[in-house]
Amino acid sequence: MKFIHVGDTHIGNVYKNDIRNEDVKNAFKQVVDSALKYNVDFVVHSGDLFNEGNPDLGALLFVTDQLNRLKESGIKVFIVPGSHDVGMGDEDSIVELFDRNGLLINLNSKRYISNEESGFHLEGETYRNAFLCGIRGKRSKVENEIFKRLKIKIDAKAWIRIFIFHHTISSLGEQFKDLDTESLPKGFEYYAAGHWHGHKDNISYDEGIIQYPGSTEYCDEKEMVDNPNRGYYLIEYGEQGIEKIEYCLLKTREKTIVRINADKKSAGEIESEVISALSKNQGKTLVIKISGKLSGKRGDLDLGRIKKETAELGYSYTSINTAKLVDDDDNVVEIKESDLNNIESEFLKSRGYNDDAIALAKMLIEATASKSSSESIKVRAEEIFDKYDNKRP
Repeated sequence: MKFIHVGDTHIGNVYKNDIRNEDVKNAFKQVVDSALKYNVDFVVHSGDLFNEGNPDLGALLFVTDQLNRLKESGIKVFIVPGSHDVGMGDEDSIVELFDRNGLLINLNSKRYISNEESGFHLEGETYRNAFLCGIRGKRSKVENEIFKRLKIKIDAKAWIRIFIFHHTISSLGEQFKDLDTESLPKGFEYYAAGHWHGHKDNISYDEGIIQYPGSTEYCDEKEMVDNPNRGYYLIEYGEQGIEKIEYCLLKTREKTIVRINADKKSAGEIESEVISALSKNQGKTLVIKISGKLSGKRGDLDLGRIKKETAELGYSYTSINTAKLVDDDDNVVEIKESDLNNIESEFLKSRGYNDDAIALAKMLIEATASKSSSESIKVRAEEIFDKYDNKRP
């Protein structure tokens, strides 16, 4: 028996660039091609099928066509919605539309999960001697209590038990987590993880392993630089459980990464250095990272000219990162306060933000840290916006 585990396909408008959005679609098509080529029994998708909760018609039609290819070959798709598949504050997901039309199985449909006083009761499906169930992702940080209260009706006779989830676990780093690893339910051989766009293998847990395939295409320039591999898992299993796991690479568009040190250089010199480092090509993606202290002002740097010339050289997409570029106007701010909240306020005031803007920023930071609901964040933000509107002449 064989199945594919994939996640974070993000079909839709990831970029403000049609070519790159077609690349995102092509990556998903490659996964479907592989499922047909290897004649797998089913596909597991660990969330973020789409890039937004309300995808456009083109994205919907594309996914419909690809899922129909699998259906026609008798290959089922099991999925939990990801944080991007769920609209802000919505209980249902766009994924449910495809479930109701028989193109996939949404393991977080209401028929599988119920919230009762005794806990969250979760059921799943047994298919080809594999038991599958899972929990969807959310936009806000997930409370570990949801997982701790899970009561799962597991098919103990299945050859392999698969738990699908869409969260960044603490094993990947405390600064990134929205779920403690220990909160995951026990009793599964394979934990099909999503949400983390980097590829991460063989995280031991209980008597099983946690696998992050990563996104199927680069969703931003940081991923192009830091996470070069894009792919999916091909898993074989039998009566004794997992027999083989292979990470299969997807073919992505060729890319070029250029790093420029701006120290003591004028804007014109930097522009010339960027262009001289490039060559004619047939549609590569380009990432330009400019750092250091510019001689002059950042505003003098003509990013439009750079992008125009890179397009003429044949690059299909250009990202210019100047986050670490400074000039003479970027002076060090002297902070006199010692309390953290006051330090934040003093710094923002030094950058020209007024009290209302600072209040909104601090509210959002505090709401995220305290895992407030999207509704409470919305109410508080509206209060601040109303206050601001009432002050305007």
